[in-house]
Amino acid sequence: MNKKIVVGIIILLLLAVGTGYKLYAGRTHGITATGTVEITHADIMPKVNGYITNLTVKAGDPVTAGQIIAKVDRPDLSAQLLRDEAALVKAKVQLTDLEKGPRRQEIGDADAAVSSAQSVFEKAKADFYRYQSLHDSGCISTQQLDAAKSAYDVAYNSLFAAQAKRSLVNEGNRSDVIEAQRLEVERSKAIVDASKTQLTDTVITSPLNGIILSKNYENGEYIAPGSAIATIGDMSDAWVKVYLSSTQLGLISVGQSVDVKIDSFPDKVFAGIIKEISDKAEYTPRQSITDRERANLVFAVKVKLDNSEGILKPGMPADVVIK
Repeated sequence: MNKKIVVGIIILLLLAVGTGYKLYAGRTHGITATGTVEITHADIMPKVNGYITNLTVKAGDPVTAGQIIAKVDRPDLSAQLLRDEAALVKAKVQLTDLEKGPRRQEIGDADAAVSSAQSVFEKAKADFYRYQSLHDSGCISTQQLDAAKSAYDVAYNSLFAAQAKRSLVNEGNRSDVIEAQRLEVERSKAIVDASKTQLTDTVITSPLNGIILSKNYENGEYIAPGSAIATIGDMSDAWVKVYLSSTQLGLISVGQSVDVKIDSFPDKVFAGIIKEISDKAEYTPRQSITDRERANLVFAVKVKLDNSEGILKPGMPADVVIK
């Protein structure tokens, strides 16, 4: 009977030891948090509206930063640029003409006008003085003298106007008029630059290196500014975001190395580095299991992953083990 009791006790002890070993061996030391793999992604969007052309990429295609993805057909913008460039050329020609001053022919014409007006004035002056003498002698009427006086005044004013015009021609264009035309040239340049920018915006390029994750439009479709033609993901920039309680923040630091386990690769441990630790608390995300856990305040921690092999995909469940 004693032997049976002893054997029973030994069996119970062995079972207890085995159970404890399994529990202990299966436990991961340190902090374990769960999240999903995320990558940097960006939408490829046009800045102008129009119909899509030259769209050749499809989901899964690799692209590089600056690579042309598509074009927007806008012939009106091409015509607008031609119009604005012509206006700029006209403004420049007018400025050059103003800066050169009067032409030799214009100066000669002004001198000739003064000479002609001078001759007319001298004749009208002589006629007036002669008519005045005749009137004093009673040979002509007062009406005839008044007519001669009127002709004299007209000739005098014409000479004065011709001399003033010649003075303006010789002086050249005013500095404020030239400056105004110079500003008009600068304004025309700005308009041309704006038109060129609009035309450049019809060419849609990739903002980064990566893979086309989704494609939302086809050639010939109309697209508005800000609509995503496609979404690109940078597979080399992968991370996992996990949430830790405030009591665990003292155990981690930025730059700390961690292990990341992915369900899709159970026999592989990926290297990770803590890149960011949020300085603001938030409520536990909705995917937490219990209401109690959802009520806890936690801090987001971003763990950078080594995805040099390109095997990690966005959305994969991951366990971050911080020792």
